[in-house]
Amino acid sequence: MKVFLALFIVVIAGSLLWFGKLADDSVADVPTQTINTPAISRQQILHATDLVAGIKQAVAQSDDATINSWLHKALELAKTAELAQDDIEYLQSAAAKKYVVFHAKRSLFNDKFEKAYYAVEDTEPLKIEYPEAQDLFDKADQLVMARNKLIQQIAAELANGKAVNDEYLSQAKLLWQQRFVEPTSPNL
Repeated sequence: MKVFLALFIVVIAGSLLWFGKLADDSVADVPTQTINTPAISRQQILHATDLVAGIKQAVAQSDDATINSWLHKALELAKTAELAQDDIEYLQSAAAKKYVVFHAKRSLFNDKFEKAYYAVEDTEPLKIEYPEAQDLFDKADQLVMARNKLIQQIAAELANGKAVNDEYLSQAKLLWQQRFVEPTSPNL
């Protein structure tokens, strides 16, 4: 029994020494010089809140000069942050401009859709104005159908068993708008 215990202790000690040597070797493989990595990435620059808002406003106003001005600011930031040359070249490219304009138009679609949705307005013209958001159209249509169904239900309740007509639909739309469009007074 003592032999097994001694053999077990030798195996454990050998294992610990072997794993300790592996750990020392792996530490020795780590270079002592650190790589300079920028504090910000190209994507972080392109999605910075102020840049996104500025580009969005410029796109809404069809102001190409302001779009270029915002991209120039992004480029200056990239240079200051010492981004890689390929990131700097990208920020100078037409692809970067196309990218930020694309995202701005999608955001404008969302804003205008939300406004039209709550105001019970037609959202179809937005699809023509903002084809960049086409992947959102199905979800937008589902939301409009659900809204319209709710308005129909409100109109049916207002009709109180009578046939739903334009007057009841108008009242239902007005109730919907009052609920979602008009600001509510804070409870003091």
